[in-house]
Amino acid sequence: MENKQVCPWWMGYFLLNPVRRISHKPEQILQPYLQPGMKTVDFGCAMGYFSLPMARMVGKGGSVYCFDIQQKMLSKLTSRALKHGLSDIIKPILINNESDIYKNIKESIDFVLLFAVAHEVPDQQKLFTDLAMMMKPGSLMLFAEPAGHVSQREFEQSIKYAGQAGLEKAEEKTINRSMSTLLRKRQV
Repeated sequence: MENKQVCPWWMGYFLLNPVRRISHKPEQILQPYLQPGMKTVDFGCAMGYFSLPMARMVGKGGSVYCFDIQQKMLSKLTSRALKHGLSDIIKPILINNESDIYKNIKESIDFVLLFAVAHEVPDQQKLFTDLAMMMKPGSLMLFAEPAGHVSQREFEQSIKYAGQAGLEKAEEKTINRSMSTLLRKRQV
């Protein structure tokens, strides 16, 4: 997945800035959805701003599959996970052109975080189809895009793609400086 809108790897350091916690506190945003032992996905994880808190929340019995298209982002995430004693929980996965990259976690994921990244993906229809394929029926996805960077029309189009992939709105979600919603994979 190549796109000229992809956040350059070096911007990952700005995404880790502690000042970001003023508007985006990972624990506060994710706490209602995560429990110990869950298998989760942080798609477009960058250097792990959300990934490490997710790992703490799911604990030793859980997993956080961290997908990104940039190896430099994943390398920094891996070193941060090691430093914080979370490397057994964090599972970095480089997205490439392999069609079977998601097959090992098909219908096994309890929660997906798709935070401020869908607008960077050239084929959002495929993105939502792939994510829905990983999710267990009834599992949740927190989907958020940056307000001001993504238009309301673009956000609504993304939600339509999610619906075509088998996801439905579970509840409205308010996240500072974001357009966001909680999606649920339909029961079969």
